[in-house]
Amino acid sequence: MDLIARYQNSGFEAVADGIMEFFDRRHDLHKTGISFGENKFLTSNSPAKVSTDISLVAIDSSDAEAFGLSQVILRGVSGALDKYLQERPLFRECSPEQSLFVIPIFNIQRYGPGEGFKSWHCDWTISNDATEPMHRVLAWILYCNDIDSAGTEFYWQDHHETAKRGKIVIFPAGLSHIHRGRVNEKGSKTIATGWINAGSRDAYISRLARS
Repeated sequence: MDLIARYQNSGFEAVADGIMEFFDRRHDLHKTGISFGENKFLTSNSPAKVSTDISLVAIDSSDAEAFGLSQVILRGVSGALDKYLQERPLFRECSPEQSLFVIPIFNIQRYGPGEGFKSWHCDWTISNDATEPMHRVLAWILYCNDIDSAGTEFYWQDHHETAKRGKIVIFPAGLSHIHRGRVNEKGSKTIATGWINAGSRDAYISRLARS
């Protein structure tokens, strides 16, 4: 079975439109994109990732608008995860605690013309940050606009996932699914992206509160 799954419907398209509108308006939240735990497959003198990001935390209600959007995204990705696990029951059965949950910390990323996450990488790392990357099992991407030839390339699978508005893609976070963004020299790509970890969401939030 293909472990790269994609889900697209009118609800996800509406979420994508909301993300685009929010990103275009909330310049106060923009920051230069960074990457953690890079696994460079090819060497380059240029940065691995060039983007403008907004970070969202679905358990922080200090910014009511950002919190509301993060909750909508979280519900959408959680629904896609449920479908993924229904189709692949062994994923849940073989995960620690037989439980997986969407990490409530994720990013909106805007890649302008010629920008992208250009380095081959995977989403599992041994770095220490609030998203507990050592617990990552899956990663997700929600494409927010159509952009020709600027989706996501998967190295071992010899596959290019096209960027289509309102499509959520879920795939393994580890080394089996090394990937990179495909760059469009003329257009911009906007995505929301984050991770799915093994264990209990309640236990994770308790650890986060103690940190």
